[in-house]
Amino acid sequence: MIKMKLIMKLKNILIGIGLITSLQGVQSCIDDRGNYSYISNEELLPVTISGFEDTTVIIRSTLNITPVLENMDDESRYIHLWYAAPSVTAGFTPQRDTLSLKRDLSFEVTYESGTYNLVYELRDPKLDIYVRKQVLMTVQSDVSTGWYVMKEENGETDIDYISMDGKKIENLITASGQERLKGKPVKMAYQSSRYTPVIQNPDGTTTRLNNKRAFHVFSDQDIKIFNADNMALFYNYEDYFYEVPEVCKPENCGMYSTDFYAINAGKVYSIYGMSPNSGMLGYAKPGLYEVHPDMVMGTYGVMLFDTKTSTFYNTSSSGSSMNLFPEDSEGGISPTNMDVDMIRMLVRKEGNPSTAFAVMKNKNKDEHYVFDMSYSMASYPIVDIDTVPAHCEMPETKVMGTSLYASCIYYSKKEADGDVLKVYKNVKIDNRESELKRFPGEEIVYIVNATSRYGAPADEVFNHLVVLTNSATGWKLYRFNVIGQTPEIETEPAFVYSGKGTAGYVMLRN
Repeated sequence: MIKMKLIMKLKNILIGIGLITSLQGVQSCIDDRGNYSYISNEELLPVTISGFEDTTVIIRSTLNITPVLENMDDESRYIHLWYAAPSVTAGFTPQRDTLSLKRDLSFEVTYESGTYNLVYELRDPKLDIYVRKQVLMTVQSDVSTGWYVMKEENGETDIDYISMDGKKIENLITASGQERLKGKPVKMAYQSSRYTPVIQNPDGTTTRLNNKRAFHVFSDQDIKIFNADNMALFYNYEDYFYEVPEVCKPENCGMYSTDFYAINAGKVYSIYGMSPNSGMLGYAKPGLYEVHPDMVMGTYGVMLFDTKTSTFYNTSSSGSSMNLFPEDSEGGISPTNMDVDMIRMLVRKEGNPSTAFAVMKNKNKDEHYVFDMSYSMASYPIVDIDTVPAHCEMPETKVMGTSLYASCIYYSKKEADGDVLKVYKNVKIDNRESELKRFPGEEIVYIVNATSRYGAPADEVFNHLVVLTNSATGWKLYRFNVIGQTPEIETEPAFVYSGKGTAGYVMLRN
């Protein structure tokens, strides 16, 4: 027993001596700097990078950079890498986008507007060390405020863009590498924020994008939704609806505040912008209705006219039904089951209330009317009804527009040598129609009264009657100064733009 205890004691002593010895060895290894050579990364890879700094680039331009590399010995031993990543992220790791594996960068900018970290990295793969230079790249869109002319060429729709200072980008859709819409132009609407499309990733998963700007573009045979910064495609017609309609007949679209409305084949669709959504159109508002293509949007919804029952309806972006207007408490004409057909409903001002003129035709006799409309969702909408004198031309014309301030309707009259711009004054006088301007060899296709944005600098303020025409040589866009708040215009245009193709619609993005 004593012998066993002595053996155990001796064993513990030997273990202790071993531990002390090993610790002394570690200590001497740490302190013994004379046994090793320490070389910094800077000494192993002494290359310095220069030749580029923070930069601002325009979408669809090409960024070319040749880095200056000093203290380079053998370039063939190195690997080059250019990449970019968003500089501002919302709490997540930004995804790097590889731009080039060559020394010189030549990069066609297709990013959305914003700021990005642009990085050049030079790596020695043998030593697995690298040097890099990072700068800030600010991307600006080449399309912003200005005029967007929808046009048709060879049975397809594209867009020509004219900036507020007159610079033009032709064929915006195809210039951005996208496919044109089938058919002729109908309308487009700009959504300035809160668009949240769901995109398909290469691995089959989906991602919901947040707070995007979008163009909703409608032709008579197609719909496409584009990113308003770089014209990347969000949705085709087939992807735009939760349930694709049997009939593809886009007729109208519009944006008011955060709400979007669309008409396809007489049915009404909407997107409610104040709650999470996919940026897609849900089911059509239920009912056996077939609405006229014209609509009047406002703070609380949209006013429409059912051509089957000759009835005014209203609905909202968040609502699921088509609602009747109340009857007039003073015994005025009923807005339901009327004895008139709608020719046009022309928006004057959108808001609360929204105002419009509705040009109507009596079903039983050759008589036309101008309904003065005021829309605020729950109120009786008809303010006044004026009978159009029998000799007036306005109700029989196809192209009409109205004034933001004067009580009038602009219209075009066809003559042998070209269209004539005329005005119908909605006042109770005998001579209500007068000529404003002749357009020899041209056909008027669209008329709108457009003004500068609220708060624009004094030198940018305008109130223009915009007239879009076509001829054998292409389209022209005229901007005429409106004289005060009258129907009259200065007959010499303040601006004229032109382009190729057959135009059908123009949108002002303010």
